[in-house]
Amino acid sequence: MLDIDIRNSSRRILASGTLQIGLILLFVVGLGTYAFTLRDPAVEQRSSQIGSSRVNALPVVNVLLPDSIARDVLVDVTGTINARSYVELVPEVSGRVVEVSPSLRAGGSFTFGEVLIGIDERDFRLAVEQANAEVAGAESNLLLQQTEGAVASSNYALLHPGDSVPALVAREPQIGQARAQLLSSRARAAAAELDLSRTKISLPFAGRVTSSTAEVGQMLSRGQSFGRVFALDALEVNVPIGQTELLNLTPAEGRAAMVYVGSNTTETNAYPAIVERVAAVLDERTRFSKLYLRLTGSPELSPGTFIDARIVGPTVPSSYQLSEAVEQPGGHLWIVIDDKLVQHSPDIRNRSMVGILVEAFDYGQGIVFGPIPSAFEGMSVRTLPIDTAP
Repeated sequence: MLDIDIRNSSRRILASGTLQIGLILLFVVGLGTYAFTLRDPAVEQRSSQIGSSRVNALPVVNVLLPDSIARDVLVDVTGTINARSYVELVPEVSGRVVEVSPSLRAGGSFTFGEVLIGIDERDFRLAVEQANAEVAGAESNLLLQQTEGAVASSNYALLHPGDSVPALVAREPQIGQARAQLLSSRARAAAAELDLSRTKISLPFAGRVTSSTAEVGQMLSRGQSFGRVFALDALEVNVPIGQTELLNLTPAEGRAAMVYVGSNTTETNAYPAIVERVAAVLDERTRFSKLYLRLTGSPELSPGTFIDARIVGPTVPSSYQLSEAVEQPGGHLWIVIDDKLVQHSPDIRNRSMVGILVEAFDYGQGIVFGPIPSAFEGMSVRTLPIDTAP
């Protein structure tokens, strides 16, 4: 009986030891298999691909990396060329037209001092000769009165030594009258010379003709209008401007500008100008102000012409010039910092045909170019720098 118990106990101990040894071997084999799996290149590649696919799943956004430099504020406006004033051609003497310049036609251009019209001057030359003759007669009469007065004064002194010579004896009234007649004759001669010069009508500026009715043989009366002109240097550009744009130019007076005539903004149709003044009041209907630009030089442009103009404003020392495509709905920008979208509202200094001018700021990994569907603050993205100038 005792022998049987001993054998049963031995069997139980042997079975228990065998089980423990089996578990230990199974653990060792499993650990080795796990280690081998970790060292297996195929497994490592599959793990890397899984991580890479997660990164590649992030949306790619195009970003700009603009340089910060000093730029001028450029304000683009449209307007109209106008003449500050028109001059009516009116003769100052009456007479028959004997000469008309080929320039004196609607649309014609004339130069400084060019004779535009000539009136028959024969009557006026005769008037000048007559006036000169009257001057000569008055001079002779004055000399005669002065001589007679001197003789009378000398005789009186001989007869009345020590007494003063009376004015009547010295013929002072007659001399004064003769002197006045001489002055009057000279004035009439000067008037005759002036009328003679007025038979040639010219202007002290270069300009263009808007209308003319003068013809050779026509009788013109003093004060009768026969044409209308404007000076080339009297041309100015009137441009309406909003209050925001006007503030971007403050102070506006004296700012340089370039005026473009026609659809193409090229050097061939560009004319330099200066902002001369700003309207004192706003337009009651549009609430816009108005700038008056003076064209430098004397370009032959027509009043009423529509133009585009670019006015150079103050300089922004550190700025970016961005395409309008960077603006998101709501007016903000997306920038990327640490691979995440961050909303930013820049300090916009101006908008023009060349884009948006903003003060420089830290944009991290770039400024997002174009819209991003379903974008939100903190969204993870991958950046792709592009070179897109506005």
